[in-house]
Amino acid sequence: MIHFQRITLPNGLRVLVHEDATTPIVAVNVTYRVGSRDEHPDHTGMAHLMEHYMFTGSPNAPDYDGVLQRIGALNNAYTSQDLTNYYIVLPAGNVETALWLEADRMNALRFEQETLDVQKQVVMEEFKENFLNRPYGDLMMLFYGMVYQQHPYQWLPIGKKLEHIAEVDMAMIRDFQSRYYRPNNAVLVVAGNVQAEDVFRLAEKWFGDIPAGAPLHRTYPSEECQTAARLQTVHRNVPTPALVKGWPMCNRLHPDYYAYDLISDMFGTGQSSYLYQEFVHKRKLFSTISAAISGTADNGCFLISGYPSEGVTLEEADQALSEHLYHYRFPDTFAHDLQKVQNRAESILLNNEIKVEDRATTLAIGEVTSEAEYFVHERDHYFAVTEERIRHVAHTLFQEETSSTLRYDSRSES
Repeated sequence: MIHFQRITLPNGLRVLVHEDATTPIVAVNVTYRVGSRDEHPDHTGMAHLMEHYMFTGSPNAPDYDGVLQRIGALNNAYTSQDLTNYYIVLPAGNVETALWLEADRMNALRFEQETLDVQKQVVMEEFKENFLNRPYGDLMMLFYGMVYQQHPYQWLPIGKKLEHIAEVDMAMIRDFQSRYYRPNNAVLVVAGNVQAEDVFRLAEKWFGDIPAGAPLHRTYPSEECQTAARLQTVHRNVPTPALVKGWPMCNRLHPDYYAYDLISDMFGTGQSSYLYQEFVHKRKLFSTISAAISGTADNGCFLISGYPSEGVTLEEADQALSEHLYHYRFPDTFAHDLQKVQNRAESILLNNEIKVEDRATTLAIGEVTSEAEYFVHERDHYFAVTEERIRHVAHTLFQEETSSTLRYDSRSES
């Protein structure tokens, strides 16, 4: 369990501190509750572009990365559908430098057209390299665009199209930053060789005078209940065909989230999983197959993906997999298999507590999603899942009429 203390500044910034005197370092994590789901459908990719732009410095610190490099710090960031996370790992004696830099760019970011043009080009090149010019690059773009008809999860954080990034102007960047990059929409976590009282004092010193932003009233379009299976076939120049199937599942805070996660492990994680044994080892219809969940703040998706074996068509692989899933029956008891995946979940959680920076990230994401207390007790949530609950969730999950299937064919369209 990760122990921590918390305060909330008058401007709404939540500050969490995890003390660990056994390490010489500190992790400083600032997470904003803004992701690609907060974008307008005609201006996607804004959250990811904003992530890049935040590293361009301010009038007070024009070389953000240079300051950190001089004190031996490491830093990076990432954007998801639900949040944007910035982190710094540095010697404990330099923690105030990190807090100053984070407060400075939250409050006094530099806005220059030339800088924006450079960052737009960087993001567009990333879009081209990873999603347009790489084999299977658009696979998940296509899949989520089919799964979500209304909700903004239908596009990835990189955005829907290059034009959306190219069209971003300075007014849009300023508005996005002033709307979402405010203390009342952020969580600051400091973990490592620090004293909580000292961190709270420094947080007040550097962040306390930053004005809160306007209250955010978020409403996201809801998906209508799916009543018919969805199927899309595309043809791409890739080495081998790929199949992706998905079904709607609950959100990250729903009690059944842990059952879905354990089902994905039992069915499709590792060579001992049910689907791998059935379709790779036994029937040899797939060369590999796996399962995963999206784990998003709003209702997510349970995915199964795989590559059919040589000589097996996508249609044959899809039909065999569907028939198996829709008629699958658990044995009278599978206590050993459930225990195994519960132990695996516990192992992952414990591994995430080894590094102080991972502990900081766990607290930050937990606090942004809900409250960090809920996430530091995740082991208990996993071990509370019963065989009966697994049966019920799996039975309601695998329904043909709620499925979405992408057949990603390597053959030329005839």
